[in-house]
Amino acid sequence: MQQVSLENLVQYVSPQWLHLLKMEERSRSIVLRNGIQKLNEEDVAEIMEAVIKEYAKETLYH
Repeated sequence: MQQVSLENLVQYVSPQWLHLLKMEERSRSIVLRNGIQKLNEEDVAEIMEAVIKEYAKETLYH
């Protein structure tokens, strides 16, 4: 198992997507079962989606 920040994960696999994340989302720790080398863009997109949705639950709209 390997633990990395979402920022490092995105930077490694799909750096062009980094601008889509807020600072607090970038600092989120992600635990990888098989290491970062086994991930592809689809995997990273799923992880990003889950983190963004989690932080969106905390957002209050007026």
